[in-house]
Amino acid sequence: MKRIVWTSLLVVIISAGLQWGCKRPEAPVYQDIQNFRLDHPGWKESVVSADIKYYNPNPYKLQFRRAELSVFVNNHFVGKSVLDTLIEIPKRDTFFIPVSMKVNTRDVFANALEVVLLHEAQIKLDGFARLGKAGIYINIPIHYEGKQRVDVSMN
Repeated sequence: MKRIVWTSLLVVIISAGLQWGCKRPEAPVYQDIQNFRLDHPGWKESVVSADIKYYNPNPYKLQFRRAELSVFVNNHFVGKSVLDTLIEIPKRDTFFIPVSMKVNTRDVFANALEVVLLHEAQIKLDGFARLGKAGIYINIPIHYEGKQRVDVSMN
């Protein structure tokens, strides 16, 4: 009888420990979009880039595995950006997710001259990032909309 009690108690303790140890990570907190820029502007094709700043509220490191974003500039769909790389995310600290994509300048930027001259555009991002640790990953939604300064570089 004692053996059944001890075995049951051991199973309960191990189960509770697994539940506490395998707690689902908290979603990173969006903070800002920085360095939004129009690289290599051209009449047919340009490159749009930005760094999305997040804060990791978890008391442990995470790994960023992949992100897919739909990008809109001045309410015009620009395209999809896919980032498939491994980024180490520090515990309880900020981190950046770089995004970059080629866009068809003529079709997307009907008001490209205004964007270039005013250095400002309405930006909308929708998609997800895949984050996790120890081989277990979850999709974290990304939703952002707001006016952003656009730096134009002719490199």
